[in-house]
Amino acid sequence: MDVTKMNNIQKNRNRDNSMRSTHLTFLVLLAALVLVALSSQAQAQVQAQHTVQAEAPVPTGNEACKTCHEKIEQHKRDSFHRDCGACHTPTIEHLEEGGRGNIELPDSNTCLACHQYNDHERMNWAFSEHSKAGVECRQCHGSHSPKVKELPPQLMKTDSDSALCMSCHQDVAARLTLTSHHPVREGALSCVNCHAPHDARQTSLISKNEQCTQCHQNVRGPKVFEHPPVVEDCLICHNPHGSPNRRLLQLAQPMQCVQCHSLAINMHGGTSLNGAQMRNCVNCHSAIHGSHSDPELKY
Repeated sequence: MDVTKMNNIQKNRNRDNSMRSTHLTFLVLLAALVLVALSSQAQAQVQAQHTVQAEAPVPTGNEACKTCHEKIEQHKRDSFHRDCGACHTPTIEHLEEGGRGNIELPDSNTCLACHQYNDHERMNWAFSEHSKAGVECRQCHGSHSPKVKELPPQLMKTDSDSALCMSCHQDVAARLTLTSHHPVREGALSCVNCHAPHDARQTSLISKNEQCTQCHQNVRGPKVFEHPPVVEDCLICHNPHGSPNRRLLQLAQPMQCVQCHSLAINMHGGTSLNGAQMRNCVNCHSAIHGSHSDPELKY
């Protein structure tokens, strides 16, 4: 092989290598352009997501609660309780899993943190009968709306406080339907007129008799001649919620009287029992709550 042929072969090889190098460079540049384009597209998508998130932020606080509890939110607008988080402490599961998981309900201590000092009765809540029985504020009070929304027909004109009391104290509700009863069902009196649901008996200086005589002032003492059970406790003779007997008596006369008094036959005009003695004792002893002039309590 001569020199000329060898030179031609070498030139052909150099030309082929140059073309291969050019093709490789072109492919590298093309790949780089594709990567740049993809990166720009990814960046644009991320920016678009951030823009959407900025336009619609994730709800927090009351707004987060309202997404599920819309009905409660409507009630809350007319209430003094404006901040859900002040009374409720939701768990992470409750917030992240669409209502699953527990949410802490406010107990009496939570309520009293705000409501203890705007009423002197609530200061004694720890000693009250309701507190001793384990009753929580939320069992009587609706944080978002009233507990009693509509009165049943049998309660007639009963106020909402008394209707709420009767939802638990059903024995009292039954007594208020008896012939002789305080006019709670008629709306002239409320349970809270006599009972302090937040207070304790031990912290009040007023006795049960003084509670009664605030309204029944005509039987208020002191009298010159007292009737011992009247001075001791009105409830010895009367049932304040209702009775089948007249004037709220625990028993009909004369059985109410003979619980303490024996039948003094010799002092009632004879030596044997007669019909007059088995009628109303107050027909003769009309000053049954005490007298200023007669020790027999006749006048």
